[in-house]
Amino acid sequence: MTIDSSYSHYFTTHDGAQLHYLDVGEGPPLLMLPTWNISCQVFQYQLEALSQQYRMIALDMRGHGLSAKIDYGYKVHRFAKDLDELIQYLQLREITLLGHNFGATVICCYLELFDVSPISKLIFIDRAAVPMMNPLWTQTEIQRYGPSSDPKTIDQLCHQITTSQDDHFMHIFFNTMVNRVAKDEHKQLVLKCSDTLPKKAAAALLYDAFYQDWRSLFPKITLPTLIIGGRASLISASSQIWTSQQIPNAKLVIFEEHEGGKHFPFVENATYFNQVIDSFIQLS
Repeated sequence: MTIDSSYSHYFTTHDGAQLHYLDVGEGPPLLMLPTWNISCQVFQYQLEALSQQYRMIALDMRGHGLSAKIDYGYKVHRFAKDLDELIQYLQLREITLLGHNFGATVICCYLELFDVSPISKLIFIDRAAVPMMNPLWTQTEIQRYGPSSDPKTIDQLCHQITTSQDDHFMHIFFNTMVNRVAKDEHKQLVLKCSDTLPKKAAAALLYDAFYQDWRSLFPKITLPTLIIGGRASLISASSQIWTSQQIPNAKLVIFEEHEGGKHFPFVENATYFNQVIDSFIQLS
């Protein structure tokens, strides 16, 4: 699917950032946030299939995709403010908020800082409770919280991002997040949508994202919530199970490896993923 240009829109935040978003379909709004360094066109299979019954909105977060490549504001709290401003700009109500990994981090921050009355449901995809490893944690705590890196590794990764001379490193990085047997078209979609941030901004945002900890927020979430994980993902399935147990009455779906259960289930197994999303919105 090629995204029709008529679906493409822009708005300007209060600090002067011009942000791009896609808006297609009619019905209850489903607002989607992609992960770090990925453009919102990665949701093309959802935009195509679900726009028959929902108003599908996907945001290119600050510096991502077709949004302005500004040199400021690359902090999780600023991204949460951008989300709030988009919701106010579009005057949305009864929203289902969907966040993939870093997008879910932004939503967690939004829930803590802003009026959540426009939100009716939440969907978190493959997001660790705490991305950064604490060397004092027991093995049980590691399994619960799902950290995927440690401070030294993140420091090295951020340095590598800022000093790389081309897109090759980031393409390798994102290629590890799809299954080996994934279809070429799915791999190409992820790669096409990746590495959209300026390199210094990408490193700064990644560093900030890895030091976020929302464990204390989860028990306070009262909105219907769906947690989606992948059995073969770098973000452990055990951490998705634990997160779902902390949020009152949350629902949990784990995609098995043969079901596209790595980091991009909505790309690798869009038909099943869309069914899961639709069922959750309709029934909760």
